Amino acid sequence: MLADQHQITHYIPQRPPMVMIDQLLEASDHHSVTRFTIASDNIFLRDGYFAEPGLVENIAQTAAAQVGYRCALKNIPVPIGFIASVKALKIVSLPLQNSSITTSVNVTNQILDITVVQGKVEQNGQVLCSCEMKIFVKI
Repeated sequence: MLADQHQITHYIPQRPPMVMIDQLLEASDHHSVTRFTIASDNIFLRDGYFAEPGLVENIAQTAAAQVGYRCALKNIPVPIGFIASVKALKIVSLPLQNSSITTSVNVTNQILDITVVQGKVEQNGQVLCSCEMKIFVKI
């Protein structure tokens, strides 16, 4: 594990209650993996399930953690990113509160300040959500 719930905010710009990842498991130049346990007080809980906006934000924060971790290794400031678009969003199932999800992001393209990633949220080996996301990074 590269960062736990106490260290994760060193690598992402979000702060509670908007933090949707709590462990950074892997981070390379083009890939990252995070884990998140959905607490009962999460702002995206709806009827005991982690709602769709939470899944999308979880993917975005997994991408942010990858960039933030790599920047921290180089002793450069962690940039702020914004979701520019979400494409081919597929949600198969919503995870229950108090359960954990694992999210992976692969960078597929980078053009100027736009990074394109493929994100996937899994639980117990089942894909719950996937999408392509374009992220604008403010340098």
